[in-house]
Amino acid sequence: MGPEDGKVAARKKVRLPLRKRLSYKQARNTALLTLALGIILNTAQITYDLFNVEQQTDQLVQQVLSTARQPAAEAAYAFDQALAERVLTGLFEYRPLYHAVIYEDFGNQLAAKDRPETEGGLKWLAEILLPQEKTFSIQLVIERHHQNVGVLKVSVDRYLIALDFFRRSAIVLGVGLVWTVALALILVVVFYISLSKPFLRLTRGIAAVDARRPADLLLTVPPQHADDELGLLASTTNELLLEFDRALVERERVEARLRERETHLSGIMDNVADGIITLDEDLRVATMNRAAHQLFGYEPGQAGGQPFVSFIADEDWPRVSMELMTSLRRQGGSHSGEQRSEVQGRRRDGTVFAMAFSVSQMRLGARRTAICVIQDITQRKRSERAVRESEERLKQAVSATRSGVFDADFATGLTWWSPEFLEMLGYPGGASPWHDKPLEALLHPDDAPATMSTIERYLSGESGDYLSVFRLRKNDGSWLWIEARGLAIRDERGRPLRFTGTMTDVTDRKRFEEQLLYVSTHDPLTGLANRTLLQDRLQHAIAHGARKGTSVAVLVMDLDRFKLVNDSLGSQVGDKLLRALGQRLVSCVRAADTVGRMGADEFMVIAEDLPEPQVAARIAEAILVGLTRPFAIDGQQLFITTSIGISLFPGDASDTDALLRDAATAMDNAKAAGGNSYQFFTPRMNEEAVARLSMEHALREALDLNQFTLHYQPKIDLETLQPVGTEALIRWHHPEMGSVSPARFIPMAEENGLIVPIGEWVMRTALTQIRAWQEQGLQPLPVAVNVSVRQVSSGQFAERVRQLLQEYGVGPEFLELEITETAMMSNLAYIADTLAELRSQGISIAIDDFGTGYSSLSYLRRLPITTLKIDRSFVSEATSNTDTAAIAATIIAMGRQLGLTVVAEGIETEEQLDFLRRHQCDQLQGFFFSKPRPADDFCKTFLKPTKMHAVAS
Repeated sequence: MGPEDGKVAARKKVRLPLRKRLSYKQARNTALLTLALGIILNTAQITYDLFNVEQQTDQLVQQVLSTARQPAAEAAYAFDQALAERVLTGLFEYRPLYHAVIYEDFGNQLAAKDRPETEGGLKWLAEILLPQEKTFSIQLVIERHHQNVGVLKVSVDRYLIALDFFRRSAIVLGVGLVWTVALALILVVVFYISLSKPFLRLTRGIAAVDARRPADLLLTVPPQHADDELGLLASTTNELLLEFDRALVERERVEARLRERETHLSGIMDNVADGIITLDEDLRVATMNRAAHQLFGYEPGQAGGQPFVSFIADEDWPRVSMELMTSLRRQGGSHSGEQRSEVQGRRRDGTVFAMAFSVSQMRLGARRTAICVIQDITQRKRSERAVRESEERLKQAVSATRSGVFDADFATGLTWWSPEFLEMLGYPGGASPWHDKPLEALLHPDDAPATMSTIERYLSGESGDYLSVFRLRKNDGSWLWIEARGLAIRDERGRPLRFTGTMTDVTDRKRFEEQLLYVSTHDPLTGLANRTLLQDRLQHAIAHGARKGTSVAVLVMDLDRFKLVNDSLGSQVGDKLLRALGQRLVSCVRAADTVGRMGADEFMVIAEDLPEPQVAARIAEAILVGLTRPFAIDGQQLFITTSIGISLFPGDASDTDALLRDAATAMDNAKAAGGNSYQFFTPRMNEEAVARLSMEHALREALDLNQFTLHYQPKIDLETLQPVGTEALIRWHHPEMGSVSPARFIPMAEENGLIVPIGEWVMRTALTQIRAWQEQGLQPLPVAVNVSVRQVSSGQFAERVRQLLQEYGVGPEFLELEITETAMMSNLAYIADTLAELRSQGISIAIDDFGTGYSSLSYLRRLPITTLKIDRSFVSEATSNTDTAAIAATIIAMGRQLGLTVVAEGIETEEQLDFLRRHQCDQLQGFFFSKPRPADDFCKTFLKPTKMHAVAS
């Protein structure tokens, strides 16, 4: 049933039967109350009327008797029976009388008269209301003699007396009943209109509310009810709906963050090649990563709650359980470290395999968890037995082929290369270039990503055949084109055990293909890309930018007054000038940019992967500056300028023709403005380019004008809470812009290459400060300096650091270099070699902001690092988010198991300190201990004199 069906059902549900409606109940209760009050009042009225009837009857009978007294007395005095009967006959004219008798003074009956009592259906009621018989008597007296002569007695018919009373009472009761019924009907209508109908409207409004978005449909009431209880109910309900909506939005936000954190944590766990299992205090499985599921043959979710004993062979369980219990009993969240042992594991299907096993403890609050790291070593043991046989077979195969042969054993990590292949690469005598470098280090930088991707896709089973063509660096530094073919030997689950194949030299073939391609895509005069290649490159750049969400700039250039040079000096000089200008243009742009000649004196530059459009302005500026230098052609100094038009994808257009047209339009505007300038197709881009160039110009001057300073923030030891090191942080104070955040100028320096001189300034300043502290007799702390990947990749970086240490006379133990993990991924192999050389000098190496990038155990093991710095984002949420806390604890555990010093950044609260203390983080850094301080302030607060200087003092 859809949402609309649900709403209709809800509306049907609020159509109540009449007897259940509030208006009916209110009217019914009011009518019943009115009826009850009417009955009470009518009863009182009837009782009062009955009393009056009795009084009136008594008075009337007395009047009748008074009228007959004198004649009756005369009859009794004279014993006149006839007169007495006439008197009684006269009395019977009064209908209520049904019995009358006259007694003479001796008590004898003189005369009597009777008639039947009146019968009727209500006589019983009259007897109830008038229970006593109505009998009246008077003394008969002769007034002239003052003598009693007898008694006159009469009896009254009670039914005749009450009959008239019954008629009046029936009218009163009937009128009251009609009034009550009419009142009830009126009240039903009134209460329905004024109460039930608004309530039903509110109820239907509530029933129509979407539980997923309660605030989308709020309740309304008629204006006449805005200030009464209905209005209050509606406003209160609306406030509740708004609060529910806010709560739902907040819950969705929290759930999204939880899913994000869970995905992040799962990503870290699943990217670890080793199997990782966490156990609770009852030694039952809490979580397993992807590798562990595959290793033990479980589907995700099946192993949760299983006793760990079912994962270990029976003969090894006592030893494993002892290690687990020992780890869980450790106090303070300590870890067991790399205590590896080899045991027999048991898969879900009951098969047993050899595995390497290590255990450590993680503590979250009062709950302790054992972390087990597991590696399958079955294939390693099998491979060790098969190595000799395999090598013998390969030697026989090599002798029958002229290509090089390789054989990679994934269990041992060893790769065998045939002597023929090593000789092909220029390594005589069987010397292998891979004894200290991975294959990726010898690949041509342009071929490395695709080549490694092809290998990985084949080994993972995504592709069925392995064929790859790439360049390898020979011993003499030249490049050799190789065509590689191979076959993987896999286990029963499809995982590769060995990878064997051939590598054939196809350099001559590739050179011929490249020559053909070059002729068809390059300008014969300048050697630059021709129009065909430029069109193709631009289409690829647009598609690439659309996928990655980056900008592409097209710079169209037309030389100013080139026709004058060509006409006056001849076409030969003009051609030489065009060739020289093409080379000059290539030197002015980035290595990834494409420079081409469109024809005559028109050139074009395609700049892709622009993080922001202003980069195009810097390229144009570099071209204009580069062309200010004269060209030496046939002994003459020639000067040439150009007009540049810039169009941007996706800002200006999304297809090649439109981009070229817009750039040509902008170029015409630049030429019309006098030439030797550039114009954006969009005026707004010009303004932004000027602002950015101004900022970049100020940054270039900052070093010369001494606008940079260093501040120092201490690193605190967890156990002693004393400073054990410090980090040097650069600050820029501009006279007009004020303090400029490093987040603004460091990325700009990275882009334009200024980060290299700025980085050297930071290192020189830090070493100068260390030397100054030593000369002051102070015991300096090791200083951590952030280095850019550009510095590390600039060539001879390790040698340059060694020279600086010697120049300032500072020992390597006082210097630590920090590099972010994301930056290292750009050229991991080269950076790893450089860091290894730095480490061999005794310099400490730290990975900064760990956890925000790849966070992989594989590259941590490859790099010669000493310190792991946890990113501040994990520290800030460790006390408020259980997922973040688990990630931070896992990073600390991994760092300790790898023997690294773990430093937590961004500590600001006591709760964060307690969390890190529980998980045995080595060092701490953050505003909780100290903000970054100038050198003098830092010295006074944290540095102590050396023992020798203290004694001398």
